[in-house]
Amino acid sequence: MRTALLMSVSAIILFQPLAALSEEADPIQLPAMTVIANKRAQALQDVDGAITVKTAEELEQAGVTRVDDLEKVFPGLTIRNRGNRAYADLSVRGISSADFYNPSVQIFVDGMPQDQTYITQQLVNVERVEFLRGPQGTLYGRNAYGGVLNIITRQPQNRMTAELGWELSNGEQRSDLVASAPLVEGKLYGEVAMRWSKELGSIDNKSGMESEFDEGLSRQGRVKLRYAPEGGPLDVTVSAQRETLRSSDEVYVSEADLSRSSFTNTSFGSQMTYERNVNSYGLSVNYDFGGAELSSVTALQDRSMPRIMLTPSNLMGLGLASQYHYHEEQDTLSQELRLAFGEGARLSGVVGAYYQDTEFRRMQPAIAAYGMAASRNDVTTASYAAFGEATYGLTDALDLTGGLRFAREEAEVDYAGAFAFKAEDSFDDVSPKLALGYELAPRSRLYASVARGFKPGGFNHTVSNSNDRIPYNSETSINYEIGWRSSLVDGKLDLSAAAYFIQSQDKQFYVGNPGSQVLRNVGDTESRGLELDVSVYPLEGLSLTAGANIGQSTFQDARDPFTGVSYDGKTVPYAPDQTYSLSARYILPQVVLPGDLSLRGAGRYYSETFFNEANTLKQDGYGLLDASLDYETDDGLTLSLFVDNITDELYRTYSVYFGANSTDARSSLGEGRVIGVSGKMRF
Repeated sequence: MRTALLMSVSAIILFQPLAALSEEADPIQLPAMTVIANKRAQALQDVDGAITVKTAEELEQAGVTRVDDLEKVFPGLTIRNRGNRAYADLSVRGISSADFYNPSVQIFVDGMPQDQTYITQQLVNVERVEFLRGPQGTLYGRNAYGGVLNIITRQPQNRMTAELGWELSNGEQRSDLVASAPLVEGKLYGEVAMRWSKELGSIDNKSGMESEFDEGLSRQGRVKLRYAPEGGPLDVTVSAQRETLRSSDEVYVSEADLSRSSFTNTSFGSQMTYERNVNSYGLSVNYDFGGAELSSVTALQDRSMPRIMLTPSNLMGLGLASQYHYHEEQDTLSQELRLAFGEGARLSGVVGAYYQDTEFRRMQPAIAAYGMAASRNDVTTASYAAFGEATYGLTDALDLTGGLRFAREEAEVDYAGAFAFKAEDSFDDVSPKLALGYELAPRSRLYASVARGFKPGGFNHTVSNSNDRIPYNSETSINYEIGWRSSLVDGKLDLSAAAYFIQSQDKQFYVGNPGSQVLRNVGDTESRGLELDVSVYPLEGLSLTAGANIGQSTFQDARDPFTGVSYDGKTVPYAPDQTYSLSARYILPQVVLPGDLSLRGAGRYYSETFFNEANTLKQDGYGLLDASLDYETDDGLTLSLFVDNITDELYRTYSVYFGANSTDARSSLGEGRVIGVSGKMRF
């Protein structure tokens, strides 16, 4: 309540200048931004759907360095740690996923789908991020169920550039290096990007007398080669990236220790350490026929994640007998071929085909104390799709968009353990989309759309009992939406608003006792709400942004298939009904320093969030406040002194009942107050 009140008062003060958007202030004439949200080049203003775009400069000002930081700049998006940095839950418009192997928001980097455990990856040398809200099944297919995060990195150009970046804080130590140069003048260009990051822990182990033992260390390196002869139709980019993460942050804190941010391994029973190693390879080929562009995107991503469970005796130095090794691996190969046509013409669109093969392996050790036998689970999935979308200008101001995707999923499971089974199944889907857009005035657009979302069925990746031989069915949804996007008052006010209603069928959810849960279809959900994004430039040097998502997401005609317990009327887990954001940046008038000195303040509020279908585990509503003092010169130097979570708000990101005890809750915690300094030098 204290933080929410501070945000409310700040809003009144900060938006007071809106009462007099003066004619003296210079109009902000921003160039029309081109996006590829619909897999073809479009002006942002022409997209008939809810989309928000943040540039590299905006991400840098907000302190966004990883994918899970993006909730700082995208209202309505929540990304929550589910026990460690590898697994996270993404939620938007009340659409979330209980299964962290199948998140509800799909993430693409340069058109390449990302491994489910890699959604907390580092963001290095990013040009912009496009956030599409609502089901995107027609163009993006599987798991683009709640929305899509399109991350576009910078392409090497015909000029030499370099950047050095760093951060020192009580939360992280980080250094970056990016270098780009022409290798063959006018034809071939190269880039190298690297990051080293050490995240400092904040939780103390009372049993092992260790402080801040939940730290993590990540390293990322990427190389790109781009062949794009000047004036020619061909553009080819080859990329290779490796990121390693070593962490001991898989820590669950008891309610008794919550306020002290401490951990007692003797009461919990174990602590996990793990590594996540991800290799990503990409080949992107674009050929411009002059009126149509053919694109091929090939991606290969392999991930290994060994995990070690340490028992209390091992942690306390009483021997190594209680050390258990888990291991997960996943290889994903994807290929998309598409043709975009008619850019700027009355009829424009895209047609394409998509294939993806995913092989998942999970090896689990025998743990006699928990009654667990050694096991191995292999899940293989093949995805096939053909899609198309076209927009036709009915008049100069009115256009109609229609799209369709045919998809087929083939899944197999091979499990060996205390019991063994093999099974296979297939899942077909047709995802249509229809949208109508009307240009009320230049840079003012009204739209309405209806679209289908698709989350394929399959087999559980973590087998706990013989019921896992039975597949769960696909989850589908229909999204109804109306919206308005406009730039007003000579460019000093940018506004977008949307109202949505989403009906989901066959919601996939874990049921059963903790430790032996299986994925099943529990019934239906409904989500409805209003979204608002506002950017205001009332005075020279002052920019204000605000966002809100006010909605409700509840179970409808849903129940546990084993116990028959009804979930009707319960709030969907991991999906807060309300989120608010507010930020302000003011360039201070001064002549002492050669450059811009600015102040930035930001606040976010999240309403009550539940962590289980019975709504007995929850985090009450809370707010986070950030601030920074930034300095930037024309020579490319930026410095920032920042404080995140100023009030040191204590909040849970995930809670679970320990064992069969429904009163013993353990939680993962959000990051506390972080004070530091960061900088970057561009050459």
